[in-house]
Amino acid sequence: MTPSDPRHETRARRQLGHEHYMHQPLFRRYEFLGAMLVVLVLYAVFLLPNTQRPSTGQWAVIIMFFLLVMAWVGTLTTDDKKPTWMGALAAVVLLFVFGWLFYRYSGAQWKKLVFVFLNQGVMEGEWGPLSEGLLVTLEIAILSAILGVLTGLILAVLRSLNNWMLNLVIIAYVDVVRATPLIVLLVVVYYALPYMGILMSAVMSGILALTLNCSAYTSEIFRAGIESIHAGQVEAARSLGLTSMKTMRLVILPQAFRVVVPPLTSTLVGLLKDTAVCSVASIVELLRAALQIQAWKANPTPLIAATIIYLLILIPLTRLSNRLEVRMKTRFGVRR
Repeated sequence: MTPSDPRHETRARRQLGHEHYMHQPLFRRYEFLGAMLVVLVLYAVFLLPNTQRPSTGQWAVIIMFFLLVMAWVGTLTTDDKKPTWMGALAAVVLLFVFGWLFYRYSGAQWKKLVFVFLNQGVMEGEWGPLSEGLLVTLEIAILSAILGVLTGLILAVLRSLNNWMLNLVIIAYVDVVRATPLIVLLVVVYYALPYMGILMSAVMSGILALTLNCSAYTSEIFRAGIESIHAGQVEAARSLGLTSMKTMRLVILPQAFRVVVPPLTSTLVGLLKDTAVCSVASIVELLRAALQIQAWKANPTPLIAATIIYLLILIPLTRLSNRLEVRMKTRFGVRR
C-alpha cells in the first residue's frame, strides 16, 4: 500500500470540519453571534433611554435589551463546541451589563451612599485601633483553634476506648456545648465563673468560650475520621503486637487526618469569624473597635472597613479549605 499524501489528508480534514460547521444551527455560528453583538451594541447606544428614572415604556426597552443579552450569553455558554474561555467571557459580559444597567437606571444616590459607607475622611487616624483589634482577633482565634483542636482530638480518642461511663460524659458535654449558642456560652463564662472563684481576663474568657465550642465540633470531626478507618487495619496492627495507644498513634490517626482535614479547616475558618461574638464581653477585638469608631464618628464606614478586613482574611482561608477538600477527595477518596 502506498502511503497517503499528507496534503490530501489535511484537505479532507478541513472539508469534514467545514461540513460539520455548516450543519450547526444558524444561531450557533460565529457569524450570527458576531452580528448579534453588533446589534446589541447599537441597541445600547441608540435605543436605551438616557434618563435615570425611566417610564414604563422605557423600562420595557431596557428589559428587552437585557433579555437579548441573556439570550446571546446563553447561546455561547451552552454550546460545547465553543472554547471555554468564550463562555467565561460571555458570563463576565452578562454581569457587567447587569451592573451597568442597575447603576444607570436604579435611581440610587451613589454619591451619598459612598459618603455614608465609604467615607475615607472618617478613617483618618483610626486604622491604628482597627489594627490593634485585628491583632486581638488573631490572638483569640489562633489560641482557641490550637486548644480546641487538641481538646477535640483527646475527646475523640477517649471516646474510641468504648468505656460507656466515659462516653456518656463526653456525649453529654458535646451535645450541650453544640446546642448552646456561642454568645450564651461566652456570657456564662465571662460573668458566671467569677462567682465560682475563677477569675480571668476578658480575652481569656473569650478564648475559653471559643475553645469549648471548637472542641465540641472538632471532637465529632475526629470521631468520624477515626470511625472511617476499616476494622481490618486495627486487627492487622493488633496481630503485629501493637498496643491500643500505639495502634491509635501509628495506624489510625495518620489515616484519619487525611479524612478530617477538609471539615476541620472549614471549622477553623468559622472560628475566626466567630471571634466577633467576643465583643459582647467588652473585648476590643476587630468588630468592637469598629463599633467604637462608628459611635464616635457617627458613620458606618468603620464597620465596612472591618468587614473588608474579615473578607481579606476569610476568603483565602475558605478557598484553601475548598482546595484541600477537593485534593483529599481526589487523592485518597471519601468513604460513604
